[in-house]
Amino acid sequence: MNALQNEPRSGPAQVDPSFAEALQPGVMVLGPGGAIGSADARTLTILGVADRAGLDGSWKDLHARLGSAGFWSGEERHAILELGTRRVQFDLRAEGGVLLVQDAAPLESLEADLRLSALMRSLIQVTPAVAHDLRAPINAMVFNVEILKETILSGKGNEPGGRERQLRYINVLKEELSRLHREMEIYIAHISPRGDRTEVLDLRELIDELIVLLTGPARKQQVALCADMPDEPLFVEVNRYLFRQALLHLSLTALSDVPKEGTIELCVERRGNLAWMRIEGKPSVSEAAADFDIHFSPSGTVAPIYAARALVSSQGGEVRLSAGNPQAYEIDLTVARNKE
Repeated sequence: MNALQNEPRSGPAQVDPSFAEALQPGVMVLGPGGAIGSADARTLTILGVADRAGLDGSWKDLHARLGSAGFWSGEERHAILELGTRRVQFDLRAEGGVLLVQDAAPLESLEADLRLSALMRSLIQVTPAVAHDLRAPINAMVFNVEILKETILSGKGNEPGGRERQLRYINVLKEELSRLHREMEIYIAHISPRGDRTEVLDLRELIDELIVLLTGPARKQQVALCADMPDEPLFVEVNRYLFRQALLHLSLTALSDVPKEGTIELCVERRGNLAWMRIEGKPSVSEAAADFDIHFSPSGTVAPIYAARALVSSQGGEVRLSAGNPQAYEIDLTVARNKE
């Protein structure tokens, strides 16, 4: 047998020491009044100082900058400061006695990789059904091209009503081509970051696109899609590319646990200055599918709902479990001010 085979791993994968070190935080122990009790070598490296004396010299300024950010008095003991060309993350633990110091760049890179991983998993779920649906307009176009070709070669177009039949074939081609173009554009838009910018758009447009993308997977699972949207436009200011991903993650999670003959409901309405959405699977999605945690497995990190919440949060919105139905997802976004 000439094919190369991957041998199963007998133990955990080895981690590159440089990668592990990049994620390692520095630790400072603080005394009364925020004075430095001790600091490890990793802290000195991250803060860019050569020794303890250098740390003591820069600490007064760092302490004041953290204070200006509400770090010492706020409930959220977390802050990121720009220190030269480096972004440094600070986390206060153990009731103010331990300060974790971490290079923010590796953490932000991992967060970006996690979002891309979640997007890839979601696209893998929908791609087979989308590909199947794209074949339908292609087959219809091929069929009508063959019929049109036959009528032209046989001269049937010159018969009574022949020209009208040919025009019907041409109209079918135009309709199927338009359908193919729309479905391909919507699918490609979820892959390509062409819309990776903040803009004001009608939330109903994104729901219409989502329904097109979910139609194939829902039909394959024998699940109905139901949308309840306002008659008037509901404008929000979001990054189209990122918000599409969040909607896709939430919808696929809801769809994954809906049995045959079930329904996915997509509801949109305006509530004051908020655009409110609900994505619900009926019967409801399971508690395991509903949680926002990251799950780790030998096949990779699974975090579509975690990624969805982070993506919506980055757009100034919020994702939560519905109070009336703890397995339905609700989204709040602020209505675009210039469109109120």
